[in-house]
Amino acid sequence: MASIFNALNIGYSGLKTSQIAIDTTGHNIANAQNPDYTRQRVVIEPNTPLNTTPGDIGLGAKISEIVRIHDEFVYKRLKSSSSSSEYANFRQSVMDEVSTYFPEIDKNGIYNGLSNLFDAWNNFSKNSDDSSLKIDLAQQAKNFSAVVKETRDLLQKKQDSLNEQLKTSIDEINRLGKEIAEINVRINTNETAGNNANDLRDQRDKLELALSKLVDIAVTKGELQSDMTVDPNYVESTDQYHLSIGGSSFVDGATFHPLVLDKAGDGTAYSNIYYQRQDYVKFDITNYIHGGKVGAILSLRGSDYSEEYGKFMNGDIQQIIDKLDSFASSLIVNTNNIYASHATDSMLSDTPVDPNLLISNSTLPIDSTQQFKVKIYDINGNVVAERNIGLNGTFQDVVDDINRPDVDDNGDNTITNDVDDFVAASIDAQGNFAISLKAGMKDQGYRFSIEEVDPENRSLFAGALGLERFFDGKSAKDIDLSRYLDENPTRIAGNGPPIAGDNSVANGMVQLQYDKIDFYIVGTQEPYSKDTLSGFFRMSATEVADKTAASHTTAETSQSLLNAVVNEFDSISRVDLDEELTNLMKYQTGYSASAKVITTIDQMIQTLLGIKQ
Repeated sequence: MASIFNALNIGYSGLKTSQIAIDTTGHNIANAQNPDYTRQRVVIEPNTPLNTTPGDIGLGAKISEIVRIHDEFVYKRLKSSSSSSEYANFRQSVMDEVSTYFPEIDKNGIYNGLSNLFDAWNNFSKNSDDSSLKIDLAQQAKNFSAVVKETRDLLQKKQDSLNEQLKTSIDEINRLGKEIAEINVRINTNETAGNNANDLRDQRDKLELALSKLVDIAVTKGELQSDMTVDPNYVESTDQYHLSIGGSSFVDGATFHPLVLDKAGDGTAYSNIYYQRQDYVKFDITNYIHGGKVGAILSLRGSDYSEEYGKFMNGDIQQIIDKLDSFASSLIVNTNNIYASHATDSMLSDTPVDPNLLISNSTLPIDSTQQFKVKIYDINGNVVAERNIGLNGTFQDVVDDINRPDVDDNGDNTITNDVDDFVAASIDAQGNFAISLKAGMKDQGYRFSIEEVDPENRSLFAGALGLERFFDGKSAKDIDLSRYLDENPTRIAGNGPPIAGDNSVANGMVQLQYDKIDFYIVGTQEPYSKDTLSGFFRMSATEVADKTAASHTTAETSQSLLNAVVNEFDSISRVDLDEELTNLMKYQTGYSASAKVITTIDQMIQTLLGIKQ
């Protein structure tokens, strides 16, 4: 039955409801500048009324719950867009730096050094006996080699730096994952008692968003529920929680499974990302991570490491390094191949080989379908013997073919003036291929050279083994002017036959800049293309420029998409001060009205007490 004290309680409930509403509004206003805060709203409902005749008598109001205005669908899009934007922005910053390593537009860098090198060869070809031209050629070769090595070193350091950043990022990912697991415990404790842990959910969302910027994550939070009576945009989840990275469970409720780094392979300092179970069994998930900063690091550094080749088989920077190595390797091999046509008294390879290995199965850029020839010159530069050597067998077969005594090279039925009578070939215990004049032949003025049988289809045998070298090294990492020539540049030879004034080697070098040659991935020997040296390098430099431009376009697009999602999310969840101030006045008015009700009831009670007196 209704009583005057019920009426007093109704007024009190109004005061209490308005006070909580004002507290919530004040909380919103206080956090208006907090980008990680989600605005909250009180849900006011009437208390259960008294069922009487002629009708129910109300007993005031109550706060049924305080909810945060959050749309989980929009928030998922925000995380996804943040991950994509961070991925694109990081790639852009790295590619911007990498592009500065190729300053070809300013007539600096590798292309300019290559032009200067061939200009020096051209000048040298006009007078191959001029010592000053030899010194200039040596200096241009050293300058060019230095620029190639410096560029390669910068790329390698950037790749190493990305690996260090990967370690830092994984530490940050684990820290965030651990905090999320701890917050899940607190959320579960609070919400088990029937309370909405709004601020704790905001903290977890903040950590999730930070995590999504580092790596692509997949989060499930149990059943999603909406309530149009609260807000059309209200979509919230239940207390279940599961977060995975690369398809592996990272946070499962209160359980946290850290990611660990381990060597990508034996003999390397690079690390891969592993998921480790509680029984310490590890699974490599490197290739399953694609988004965020970590995904960008892996896309640039590489994620597929090959122990066989000692390098990553993918990654933008690795691909640039591979092409620079290919450029330098093809230049070294073809230059040395031409230089081997200079008549000398001995040659020794700088590349060990297996004597019993089929040449066609080796990883050296040798065309086993072609032939090379050994030429013997007398003191006057006349060819006294020459022999074609096939490459369709093993390396030992090449040695045996050079040393065969039963071949009549000159067709004169004389067995004392053939190639094997002047030179001997061998493969030493270290696998180094050697060919040199026999005893006494050098003193008699004899010399020999190795040349191609078909200059249009080169075997590259001498160049691939480094039998006679203008360049030392195997790739952009170690290319340099031959140590022997660097010690004394006047040793540089421009002649083929041992004749003063001959410039056939120098002319061959000049022609090399116009020849289309094969380019291979160093190590795997998979073909890239057939092009000129300058053409291949321009193509490689253009690809760097194109990737940089593409990274800018992707970053701008990702940022535009992110801005759109941020605006949508802000319109739903961010604090609107105008709205909050309006609510504040509304609840203040309600508080005053409820106070007036209590004052009125007080007067009624005083009247009743006066009647009794």
